[in-house]
Amino acid sequence: MIDQAASSMVNNSFLVAPPSEDADSLDNLEDGKTAKLASIREELQRRQREYGIKYFIPNRPQLKALQSPARIVAYVGGNRAGKSTAGAAFLSALLAKFYPRCKCHGDWINPAKRFDRPLKALIVATSFLKIEEVIEPKLMSLLPKELIQSTHRGGMNYLRRVKLKNGSIISCLSGDQDEMEFESADWDIVWCDEPISLAKHTAITRGLLDRRGIMILTFTPKIEPWMKEAYVDKADGKKIDVIEADTYENTEDIHGNPILSKEDIKDWEDSLPEDEVATRVHGKFFHLRGLVYKEFSDVHQVYCNHEDTGEEGCSFHYKYPDPVICVLDPHDRNPHHVIWAYLDRQDDVIIDSEMIIHCELDDLAKKVTQHEKNMGYKMRKRLIDPNFGRKPAKVGARLSVMQELARNKCGFYEANDNIELGHMIVRDYLHWNSSKPMSATNKPKLFFSKERVPQTIRSMRNHQYGEWKGTTKDDRDPKEMSKDKDTHGADCIRYLMIGRPTYYRLTEDISSDEMAVAAY
Repeated sequence: MIDQAASSMVNNSFLVAPPSEDADSLDNLEDGKTAKLASIREELQRRQREYGIKYFIPNRPQLKALQSPARIVAYVGGNRAGKSTAGAAFLSALLAKFYPRCKCHGDWINPAKRFDRPLKALIVATSFLKIEEVIEPKLMSLLPKELIQSTHRGGMNYLRRVKLKNGSIISCLSGDQDEMEFESADWDIVWCDEPISLAKHTAITRGLLDRRGIMILTFTPKIEPWMKEAYVDKADGKKIDVIEADTYENTEDIHGNPILSKEDIKDWEDSLPEDEVATRVHGKFFHLRGLVYKEFSDVHQVYCNHEDTGEEGCSFHYKYPDPVICVLDPHDRNPHHVIWAYLDRQDDVIIDSEMIIHCELDDLAKKVTQHEKNMGYKMRKRLIDPNFGRKPAKVGARLSVMQELARNKCGFYEANDNIELGHMIVRDYLHWNSSKPMSATNKPKLFFSKERVPQTIRSMRNHQYGEWKGTTKDDRDPKEMSKDKDTHGADCIRYLMIGRPTYYRLTEDISSDEMAVAAY
């Protein structure tokens, strides 16, 4: 009878949790019935350990993620919202070719996601420690034990590879590894647990092309803001689907079985800093940890007309060229990033145009001056990253970068490179009281032309600090240098604003010709 009951449960379309009677209730039954129920419960628990995925019952957001037809699913949620469990269940069901269904909710795994061949699967986590402490326990609790042929561990004893008897292979990579580790491999299924860098993510997605692979991303939106731009903002439900999960949605599964306590979640929520609740509990992108410019928003992005056309929705327009400042962030290997900003008579700063270009310095000087001529700018100053500006223009060259540019009649002054002060001043110019209506006395002082400077806007939106300085999250340092990514446009803004430019000071500044001679 026990075997029949257990076997029946294993073979059902979905499986319920074993009985939850406590010891006191069992003691009140007749000895024979007590022993029988205890044996059944023991057998069910064993089968849960051996065939975990067959006993898995999702919560409602998890089920949405599993049923999604999209090739890329982003499961965005608060802490303890069931994100990692969803990823492990998704991977385990496809690898084990176990496709549960029930009358109430239909197929739990979308038929479009099913494969009829051995699979190459990749798991990516932020660190191998995360793989050891979170990924491996969840994966091994759901993968059928009889399906596992062998496991391989790296030098630090972290799980690196799992071979299955059906020919499928699971590989594990860490966000700590070199970028090249993510190249030159193709995948059927990828599970990214928590965000990794954009460069590594790009390498992974390339690996999905040859095999028309699928991906699930499970993360709390506290770092790597590029993920909002890449997935949340582009979600269409077909190619990309975003499932948002609140921690409070993980209090019970789709059959009403309890998971987390609402009271415990509320106590935890009350212990969090106010600016982390939206992210850590509700899974929202409102307060991304580590962003340098949290103040930056759509409010700072405007449409700029250079003629008074009266076009509806245009926030700024002017007929005559006001004083303009050019800022250059040059690079050896990456493209040079150039911006131009003008000031109105109220000392508002408008980032009007940009140039992202990879070329030699003499060609750069020509393109910069030609752009200024084409735009009709009344140039009053050009600024350059001082660290790069002092470098030799070429290996063994006598002239510096600044001198080489000036020799080509495009002179620059060194900008102030005080990073902490620059960040503070930019934030000051971005600030306004959002709880009150915008007015002449309550508005930001820094704006960006939405149609002309998209890359600079992207840099401002994504510019972030490293989350922590040391090897653990307890060693965070808010003054840590910003991450070396998505910085070039934001660096130009910092070089520009640290001097707190004003309209009248610029109108009294030296001429463009004097500027070129002075730098040389």
